[in-house]
Formats: sequence, structure tokens, C-alpha cells
Amino acid sequence: MRFDLLSASAVNGALAAVPGGVSTAVQALLETPQAVVERFYELRRRYDAVVVGTGTVLVDDPSLTSHVPAGGAAVRATLDRRGRIPPGARIFDGSARTLVGVVAATPRPYLDFLAARGVEPVVCGERRIDLAAFGAALAARGLRRVVVEGGGRLNRALLRQGLVDRIHLLLLPAALDARAANLFAGAGTPVRLHLETCDRLGDYLFLVYRTASS
Repeated sequence: MRFDLLSASAVNGALAAVPGGVSTAVQALLETPQAVVERFYELRRRYDAVVVGTGTVLVDDPSLTSHVPAGGAAVRATLDRRGRIPPGARIFDGSARTLVGVVAATPRPYLDFLAARGVEPVVCGERRIDLAAFGAALAARGLRRVVVEGGGRLNRALLRQGLVDRIHLLLLPAALDARAANLFAGAGTPVRLHLETCDRLGDYLFLVYRTASS
């Protein structure tokens, strides 16, 4: 299975106002109109599940349920092979079906904790996460349309491995600290993208790209 990406970044690709900062704080800083936020949430609702990386959970502490209308259901997932996410993280609050990608070497106490919280462990590797195997495991659980909301390292890893189909990008009207996390953090060869759509909402742009291999 291939993934779609969904992200909001400044014009210079920064995901946060400052290094180590919370990405969602940027939209508050800009006083982003509710119509833009709702458009972003509507994109999320098209998918069976939303995935974020370990770093995003540690920094942003997202619930990944704010897009769901009353009476709706969300499915959220992350990757945590070493058991770094603390028990008090909102992703473990029991408010939605939750899956965590782990490996055979993930510490047993962490696996026991996940079981106690009703979180579904998804084993996808021996010592390192196999992203293709993770995607296949989600599909096998009925989650065939999955969107990834970063962070930058996860975005880059998926792109590098040819596991990205489309990129939905909300371009924020700001230039932020270039030292902050980038939309595609880490090394990688150039990847050719094709622009499918470009919609303007005030000062904000919603861009949809597809990868050359999709």
C-alpha cells in the first residue's frame, strides 16, 4: 500500500515557528481562518486512518480526532519501536481506535502497556520499522486509504522508499525559522512531483501533487 501525505508548512518548508516548536501553534500565530482549518479537516476525513511519526507525538501531543464530527469515528496510528511515547500522551486517551507500529525487539513492558490501553500493536520488522510492511498490515486490517501527517523525517522516509502517492500541502502565508523541522527532513535524492490542483483560500494555498511513480 502507498500513502498520501497531508501537511501544512510555511513557504520555506518549515513546519514550526521555532526549532522544536509545536507545528499547530503556527496556525494560531497566523490567526488562520476557520474555513481554512475546516478544509484541512475535510481532507483528513477522506481517509480510513491518519498516521504521525513518533517525533510528532512527542512534540505536538496530538489527539488526531479534532477533525471528526459529532458521532463520527477516527482511526489513528503512529510508529514507536522503542516505546518512547509516554503513557500520558493523548494518542493513548482511548477516544479512538489506535494502532502503533512496533518491531520484534520492542520492549515487552511497552507492549504490555499498549495491550492494557486497548492499543493495537502492528509488528512490522525485527529491529527497525519496515514502512512497506506497516502499510500492508494497515491494509490487512481494513485501513486501505491512509494519510500521513508527518513529521518531516517520516515524510522523507516514505518519499525515499517510493511509498508516497499524493501530497496534500496547505501552504501557510509565512516564512518561518529555517532551523525548524522541514516538511521533508533528512537526506534524499530529488523527487519529481506533478501538480494536480491548486486552490486559493484567501492568503492560503491548497496544493495537491502526485509523485512521478504514482
